[in-house]
Amino acid sequence: MKRNEKGVIFPMTVMFSLLFCLAVFHALELYETEMQLADYVRQSSDVDSLMQMAVVDVKAQIAASARGKQSGKGTFTYPNGTVQYDWKQGTQNDIKVTLIAISSEGIQYSAQFTISFPSLELIEWKETYS
Repeated sequence: MKRNEKGVIFPMTVMFSLLFCLAVFHALELYETEMQLADYVRQSSDVDSLMQMAVVDVKAQIAASARGKQSGKGTFTYPNGTVQYDWKQGTQNDIKVTLIAISSEGIQYSAQFTISFPSLELIEWKETYS
C-alpha cells in the first residue's frame, strides 16, 4: 500500500454502504406505495362490483313492484358492502334511480341513472366518487 493512500478505504466503504442503504430504503418506499395503490385498486373494484350488483337488483325490484307505484327506497346488503337506492318515476316511460354504494372498507360511490320503462334498459348514467 502506498503511503498517501493510507486511511482512504474506510471512508469510501462507509460512503458506498450509505449509498447502498439509501437505495434499499428508496426501493422499500416504492414497494409500500405500490402496495397502497394495489389495495386502493382492489377496494375500488369491490365498490364497482357492488354498484353492478345493485343495478341488477334495483331493476328486479322495479320490475317486481306494483305497476302504479311511483317510487321506491331501500338498502341492499352484500358481503362486501351495502347499497342504498332510491327510485322515482320521471315520466311515463322513464325511471330515475340514485344509488349510494359503501364498501366494507368505507369507499363510497354514488351514481344516478335513468332507465326506460317497461323495458328497463339503461338510458343515462352519472357517477361520483367520494
